[in-house]
Amino acid sequence: MSEKKLQTPNCNTIGVIGDNRLRSERVSAKEVFPFPVENRTVFSNPPCFIWLLNEGCDNYTLTVTKDGKKYFEKTTDKNYCLPDKQFEAGEYEWNVVSGLREKGWVRFKVSSEAIIFNPPTAKEIFDSVPDVHPRTLFFKEDIPEILEKKNKELETLKRNVRLAYKNGMFEYPEFHLDEKALPYREYFGKYRDYCDRDMVATALLYALTGDEKAGKHSKNLFLRICSMTPNGPASIVGKYGDEVGLSNARVLPTVYDLLYPLFSEGERDLAEWTIYCYGIQCEYRLRRLDYCQNPGDSHAGRLPAYLAECAMILRYGKVADKETLERWIGYATEIYTGIFPYYGGSDGGWAEGAFYCTSYTRWYLPFFCMAERFTGKSFFDKPFYRNLIKYLIHFANPEYQLHPFGDGYWCKSTDEEWPGFFCQNPYRVYAEMFGSDYARALSEKYAAPDYYRLHLLDIFMKLPENMDRKLANDANNMEVFPDTGFISIHTDLKNIKKDFALQIRASRFGSDSHRHPDQSSFALFYAGKALISPSGYFGRQYGSRHHFGWLCTTKAHNALLFNGKGQYERSHKAIGKINECRQDGSVFYAETEAGMAYPLDVRWVRKFRMTDGELIITDEIESREPLTVTYPLHSVNPFTVTGNEAEVENGVRLSIKMTGEQPSGVFTTNKFDVDINESEPEEYHVTKPEQYHLYFEFPESRTHKIECRYTIS
Repeated sequence: MSEKKLQTPNCNTIGVIGDNRLRSERVSAKEVFPFPVENRTVFSNPPCFIWLLNEGCDNYTLTVTKDGKKYFEKTTDKNYCLPDKQFEAGEYEWNVVSGLREKGWVRFKVSSEAIIFNPPTAKEIFDSVPDVHPRTLFFKEDIPEILEKKNKELETLKRNVRLAYKNGMFEYPEFHLDEKALPYREYFGKYRDYCDRDMVATALLYALTGDEKAGKHSKNLFLRICSMTPNGPASIVGKYGDEVGLSNARVLPTVYDLLYPLFSEGERDLAEWTIYCYGIQCEYRLRRLDYCQNPGDSHAGRLPAYLAECAMILRYGKVADKETLERWIGYATEIYTGIFPYYGGSDGGWAEGAFYCTSYTRWYLPFFCMAERFTGKSFFDKPFYRNLIKYLIHFANPEYQLHPFGDGYWCKSTDEEWPGFFCQNPYRVYAEMFGSDYARALSEKYAAPDYYRLHLLDIFMKLPENMDRKLANDANNMEVFPDTGFISIHTDLKNIKKDFALQIRASRFGSDSHRHPDQSSFALFYAGKALISPSGYFGRQYGSRHHFGWLCTTKAHNALLFNGKGQYERSHKAIGKINECRQDGSVFYAETEAGMAYPLDVRWVRKFRMTDGELIITDEIESREPLTVTYPLHSVNPFTVTGNEAEVENGVRLSIKMTGEQPSGVFTTNKFDVDINESEPEEYHVTKPEQYHLYFEFPESRTHKIECRYTIS
């Protein structure tokens, strides 16, 4: 008998007890999670201690004890502390005190297998930046080796460059001036093609091969961007949307570095002032948000890396003073050594789901690799970065038809709505640095698509060498990600043609940002094709009537409704938890709980038992008042209903049968409650594949025990 060991984070944080307790309960979805939680085993050494800021408290004293004796103590005005010494393996307690108030003692353990985290300091990074170009992605002497190893990628890049010539120059935005102009959503989608794709591709070909035509085209795009004010619609802190500015902040420093020999003195002045303005905006937005206390801001999570890159590329320029640049690198380093990544757990999971994971684990790579190449010290030495490859294998396999959970689950890199945002190769860098042979084979399989759509900065990036890398384990049929709240079970992971797969979400992360009120929801696949899946789309854009009125509701997912009500929407209160995840021979077991996610007094435990070709889900529900239960299921293919049983086909046939409590009714439809194009101008209507919905209804009772058997035939 083998068992997958599981540590579930404590989702029930300590509340305020009297006037002497520091606040320990989150009141916003943007706030940090206190860490370590009770009885947690920590796999990063030294551990980073995180707590919530409290009104009226200016300083906090962190105390750590071991065997009843003081082991570490520090006073700070921040809401976190990374000790300056390694911890011995063993058990500890920690507490935070401010004046007469305290957080309360919390027990935790440092694993003997914990990874030593010794990141570079801001001064080490600043002092080590070499005065050469290029330096962001690679040095000039790295180019022959890169070209030798990246033959297929280079051919794809050349196709990108030919596409860039065909596209020409972009038009400046006018959506802020003329209501008849191309709207914001459509404009920034096209702008990414010119900025993130065409300009970067032509700059790379110039830097790698000396192609002067490509360099000239990239330079023209670059100077045209610099001639557009970094305020207004191109700002990342303005009132017109931030996507145009985010593209500029993301790529201008690197492109300037790659094209540096082509610029005159006057052009360099324009380039550096533009980059400097974006650095100012990055810092302003992060500090305005108080990012270290409120990191749950999806777009702001990109900015620390952009801020550091602005500083590093301006290191020997003429527009920014040394004090400012050191402060920028210092702030980025503070974030990356402390609370980052908020959405990424030490288990390697990404709370925002696979679609956002594949992009959000790209943005910081140039800065991380620069810092490590220059200093010999690494930000990658956190468990998250080393374990991420396991999450990518289970939840971001490009061969899968879709990728639950969260916004964008239906998209791939070729998607016309968001081209390339689901990364062309999610495994790149992480497979090379931390992956097994299996992970590297997957990465190689997706090395050279028809052309690159968005993420080009890490394709030819020189990775740090000669660092001690502790590789993640090889791909297992079952993986649990307790920090971020995911379970993945496969009957034959490495043989997709015969693989029956189950994915589950039950997370301390709620339903805000790009996550949904779908605690204890699940998805079923066979051979990578979706049988049971989430339903709904963005519609035309984030925040559309359909997005908020359907996709961001529990009814759109495979989770229960009580008295017709779903879980808290766009709220940190919509939480679930994983109680169990284990394997006994060829049988897989999992148990989740999600009653606390509803604005009702209900307890709901969902149990999963999976074998090769069959899944049994048992739902146990208890409530003080009688509740009706709606059991929704969704699929990309139509359901066939016969009595109280149903079937759906997608390559294979899945039979769905209630074998416990019987429903009082069952019906199916292909209609959303809110149409995908509702309230959108007709010229911007979108057409997406139909989806299908099946609902089992159960009558009022204070207790329910619903057992459903899903069988592959």
